Parts: sequence; C-alpha cells; structure tokens
Amino acid sequence: MPTLLMIPVSLDNCFEIGALIVSALTYPRLRGTAFRLFPLFLSFIVLVELTGEYMRVVLHEQNAWLYNISTTVEFLFYAYIFRQCLQSETYKRLVSWFVIFYPFIVLINLAFVQGFFNFHSYTMVLGSFFMIIFCCLFFYEAFLNPLELELHREPMFWISTGILFFYLGDFSYNLWYNILTKYGLDTGRKLFNSINNNLNLVLYSCFTIAFLCKRSPRRSLSP
Repeated sequence: MPTLLMIPVSLDNCFEIGALIVSALTYPRLRGTAFRLFPLFLSFIVLVELTGEYMRVVLHEQNAWLYNISTTVEFLFYAYIFRQCLQSETYKRLVSWFVIFYPFIVLINLAFVQGFFNFHSYTMVLGSFFMIIFCCLFFYEAFLNPLELELHREPMFWISTGILFFYLGDFSYNLWYNILTKYGLDTGRKLFNSINNNLNLVLYSCFTIAFLCKRSPRRSLSP
C-alpha cells in the first residue's frame, strides 16, 4: 500500500483524491450550479479518510468517532444537492425535513444509545435509507421529464447513480452491523472493507464522470 507522509493510501483513497482533483479543475463549470461546493466537500472527505487511516494503521487508535461526524456531514451535503436538483416542491420539503431532523437524531443516538466512540450504525442505516429514497425520487422525476439530450450526459444522473449503489451496499451491511460484530462474523471488518472500498470506487468514479459532463437542459415531453 503506498504512503503519503506516513499515511497509508489505499486504492479507494486514490479515487477520492482523483475526484477532488477533477472537481477542482472543472470548478469553472461547477460554479453557479448545485455542485459548486463539491471541491470543498471532497477536500473534507479526503482529509477525513487519510486521518482515519493514519489513526487506525499508524497510531492504532479508535477512529469511529471521526466517521460518526464525517458520515453525518456527508448525508447533509448530499441532501443539499438533492434539495437543489429535485423539481417537486413536495420532494424538496421532504429533503428539508431530513436536513432539519437528522442531525438531532444522530446527537440523541450518540449521546444516549450507541455512544460517541462507537460507530453510529443505527443512524447510518437511517441516513442510507433516505439517500436511497432521494435517488429514487430523482430518477422518477428524470424519467417523467426526459432530457433533451441523453440522460447519461446529465451530471446529477451520475451523482445519483453513485450515491444509490454506494448506499444500497452500506444500508445492507449496517442493517446487520450489530449482529455481525456481536457474534464476530466480520473479524477485522474484512466484509465491511470489501463492500465499502469497492463501492467507494463506484461512487467516486461516478462523481468524476459527473464533473466532466456538459449539463444538458431539462425538457418535458408532456404536451
């Protein structure tokens, strides 16, 4: 595994860094769109991932608390993107309610249920579920209102595709997280790493494609 200033860098870290670089290079195209904050967001993600790896591999310290924070930020950021891109006011309100209430649910879970230093699998499942719902709402709207050009040239299509595949896998794993850890069925988190690392490749590949897309205008085919 390559290292960066003593920090181990995995293949999925390279994909994250690659997506960050592409987002920075294409920022003039992202500026003024719902995706303008992606370079800042991806900088945060890369920093968290490298810090988490350093804590785990080099310092041999527990890093669940770091991911409790970062994954909550991820959910809120993705919700913001969906809030900007969904067309239905009803769907937008649903996303807004998620943004308002989800952080409070996480705080309650960390304070009184699972604890700050244990991974927040309960609220992770909840957040993953809503990400899947938001993706489905986007695809539903997209197919009701076809694009003038091919759908695969729409950046949000790729962003939603990456998020959907990633959180389908994440949701499935975290749904059984407590049973897997309680009975030692995922020793060394090999199953988690296999699922998460491979889905990270899909997620950040889709993000990279999205940044390189030329956005096509929406056009309803309804009379």
